[in-house]
Amino acid sequence: MTQPLLSLRNVQKHFGTVRAVDGLNLDIQENEFFALLGASGSGKTTLLRMLAGFEVPTGGEILLDGKDVSNVPPNRRPVNLMFQSYALFPHMTIAQNVAYGLEMEKCPKAEIKTRVGEMLEIIQLSHLAGRKPDQLSGGQRQRVALGRALIKRPRLLLLDEPLGALDKKLRGDMQLELKRLQHEFGITFIIVTHDQEEALVMADRVAILKDGTLLQCASPHDIYERPNSRYAADFIGVMNFMPAKVSNGRLLGAHGKPVTAQIPEGLHEGADVVVAIRPERLKVSAPQGDAAGSLPRGRVLATAYHGLDLQLHLETELCADPITVRLTAQEADQIALSQGDQLELGWDAKDTRVFAA
Repeated sequence: MTQPLLSLRNVQKHFGTVRAVDGLNLDIQENEFFALLGASGSGKTTLLRMLAGFEVPTGGEILLDGKDVSNVPPNRRPVNLMFQSYALFPHMTIAQNVAYGLEMEKCPKAEIKTRVGEMLEIIQLSHLAGRKPDQLSGGQRQRVALGRALIKRPRLLLLDEPLGALDKKLRGDMQLELKRLQHEFGITFIIVTHDQEEALVMADRVAILKDGTLLQCASPHDIYERPNSRYAADFIGVMNFMPAKVSNGRLLGAHGKPVTAQIPEGLHEGADVVVAIRPERLKVSAPQGDAAGSLPRGRVLATAYHGLDLQLHLETELCADPITVRLTAQEADQIALSQGDQLELGWDAKDTRVFAA
C-alpha cells in the first residue's frame, strides 16, 4: 500500500483543561476528497487549523509526505486554507485576487499572466476577470476563492465550511463544482462541515468527530448504512430507535413483543439494546385481519410532503417517540393516507443496526 499523503499520529490539542483534539489517529490518501464532520465543539476546526499551521499540537505528529510538519509555519507548508468568508480583496479585480499568491512568491509576470488565464478558464470566470468581488454572486465569489487557493498548486487544500454562506440550491450546485475541480486538479481536499448531506455528497471518505475523538471513518455509504455507534447513527440522516432486550436468542421490544433485527455477537442474556432503522427501510400497508396481527401497528400523527418523498410520523408501541417512515412519491400514490389512519409496519432484519443501550 502506498504511503498516505497525510498521517495524524496521536494528535492532541489542549486549551488549558479543555481537550479540543484528544489522541487522533488518521491517514488521508493522495487525491482524496476527505470530510471532517461533527457538531460544534467536536474539534474539527481546531484540527483544520493544526493542519494549516495556525495551531501547534500539544502532542503527537502531523506527517505530510512522511515528514513531521507539526512545528512548520503556515507559509512553509504546501498547504492552502480556504476560509468560510472567502477573504477576497475588495479593491482588487477577480484576476488580481487570483494572481495574488503568485505575486507574493515573486513569480515571473509572464508566468502569472498565463496561469491566471488558465485558472479563470477552469473556474469559468474569464468573462468576469475585470470585475470586483462586490459585483459577483455568492457562488462566483466562492469560485474566485477556490481559484486563488488552487493556483499555487498545493499538495493539500483545506476548506473550512466553504458553502455555509450559500442558499440551498446554489450550495447543491457548488458541491458538484467542488467535486469537478478536485478531480480535475488531482489535489487532496479536506473539508470541514457540520452538514451531513454536504459530506455524503462530496467526500470519498468521512470522519465523524465527537469531543475531539474519532468515532468512525468510512465511505459515505458505510457511514450511512453501517454506523458503528448510536451517536453516529443519530448524527447522520434520520434514524428511528426502538428499545429492546435480549431474551432467549431474540429481541423483545415494548410489551414483550418480538422485534425483527440481527443480534450482534457478544450481547448477553437480558442485555438492554436499541434497535435502529432508517425511515426509508420501513414498509407500511393497510391493516390485514384483526388488531392482534403479527406486525406492529402505527397511527398516523402527521404527514410531511417533500415532493420526492412523503414522510409519515406514526405513533406506535415500539417506542415513546413517533416513528418516521419515508415513502417515495410512487409508494405514497398507492396508499390513501389521512391523519389518524392505522397502518401495519414492517422491515427486514438486514436493514437494522443494534447498539447497546
